[in-house]
Amino acid sequence: MTSPTIDISPQQAAPAPRARGRFIALAVLCLAELVGVMDNTIINVGIPTLGRAFDASTTQLQWIVDAYTLVFAVLMLPGGYLGDRVGRRKILITGLLGFAVVSSVSAMTTHITVLIGLRVLLGICAALVFPATLSLISTIFKGTKHHALAVGLWAATAGLGIALGPVVGGLLLEHFEWPSLFWINIVIVLPVAGISSFLVPESRSNKLGRFDAVGMCLAIAALGLFVGSIIEGPQLGWTTLPVLGGLATSILLAGAFMAWEKRVDSPMLDLSLFRASNVATCSSAIGLAFFSLFGFTFTITIYFQAVRGYSALQAGLAILPFAVVMGACSPLAPVLARRFGTGRCVPFGIALMGIGFWIVSFADATNSYWAVMVPAMIFMAMGLAFAQGPATDIILSAAPSDEIGVASGVNDSIREIGGTIGVAVLGSILTHVYRDQMSTVTSTSPSLSAAGDSIMAAQQIAATLPEGSQQTTLRATASDAFLSALHINCLILTGIMLMASILIAFRFVHNARH
Repeated sequence: MTSPTIDISPQQAAPAPRARGRFIALAVLCLAELVGVMDNTIINVGIPTLGRAFDASTTQLQWIVDAYTLVFAVLMLPGGYLGDRVGRRKILITGLLGFAVVSSVSAMTTHITVLIGLRVLLGICAALVFPATLSLISTIFKGTKHHALAVGLWAATAGLGIALGPVVGGLLLEHFEWPSLFWINIVIVLPVAGISSFLVPESRSNKLGRFDAVGMCLAIAALGLFVGSIIEGPQLGWTTLPVLGGLATSILLAGAFMAWEKRVDSPMLDLSLFRASNVATCSSAIGLAFFSLFGFTFTITIYFQAVRGYSALQAGLAILPFAVVMGACSPLAPVLARRFGTGRCVPFGIALMGIGFWIVSFADATNSYWAVMVPAMIFMAMGLAFAQGPATDIILSAAPSDEIGVASGVNDSIREIGGTIGVAVLGSILTHVYRDQMSTVTSTSPSLSAAGDSIMAAQQIAATLPEGSQQTTLRATASDAFLSALHINCLILTGIMLMASILIAFRFVHNARH
């Protein structure tokens, strides 16, 4: 028996599975999504272990993370486009099987350079899977009363994956060696691929037109240069020629991409999508939400381990309340959006995230985790749930059925690029403030100069010093310097999110009147 196929055109609605089958398919697709998101963060807790296992340099370790992030962010838009043309389920299963094969090779590799290359391949596979999950969910639930709920649960899974990655990684490394970080992918993706082939209906665009190879290449080049420059900015310096040149070239390529898409009869991305009511506003809200979330997660993981002295597993578990609240609140988001309107729900969620960051600005080395961090994460998770799901639903609802894969790719790319910028920008601010605060110590002795690079470096140097006032002073100064940087980052995020919530609310009101 062959599995069902849904061919969608603007003139003909697709038959959908029964309600029970739709929700089973939703669960399977959310599991597929979870793997791609978790692989963004699960590797972070394993960086010290990988460094020891491969005797890797700091640059090599950085690229184990960045290789995946770069390719994942750049290729999601083309991945959604291919799903529309070839078949969304077919692209999903191809990506999942590729993920399993590459993960198994990664677990057995003995060379760091090979591992970095394999992380590139994992990013390619994830870029096929991620937009396919959202476009299939939107197709399966199209025209039903549960469409917004399904999209909200998909959005919740993305937030859960970010929080669960460090927890799962910490648990695995507590009991197994580093290859377990890759073997776990196979345990999930192979069953999901098998179940998807039977329970998830196929769908593709009926309005194919000419393949837009030029548009795809321009999009990949523009996004690749932009994201690559953002990643390298903190290391090379934001004013260096490679970074400024890369950013400038990416803008020129983006302009060429838009000019080409307006010219061709069958563009990869129909730019009229962004002229639809509130699509640009909701895209901005999603980008800002993940700018703040990724930047915060990067910073707070260091806080838990370097300032509070948590292990990798404890640091992962400390973020777990975010995942729990996110999962609990996401089903409420469609209800709130229907009751009060998306124009109120989205800016309200952004404002709640800002309040959460403001609470974190009171964190120090000794105050209660339950009194500061848990309330902060509750506000952040509620805010993300209330903003992300309804905003994503607006973007998908504005896209024609034939272009739902590309719309999914746009949504996913905005999230990932926003997160990448958040880590780079907030990481740069963190480094600058930390070094400035540490100058009173590092300027006194050349042997202490490396302590200004990071709080981890300061702690390593302190461990080599004899017990006494110098060791105590170095540790205390490093902790205080990091906390100052953390507080400044959180206050910046608070200001950005509160101002953004007001602007987004005004944009919704303006669009409703015109």
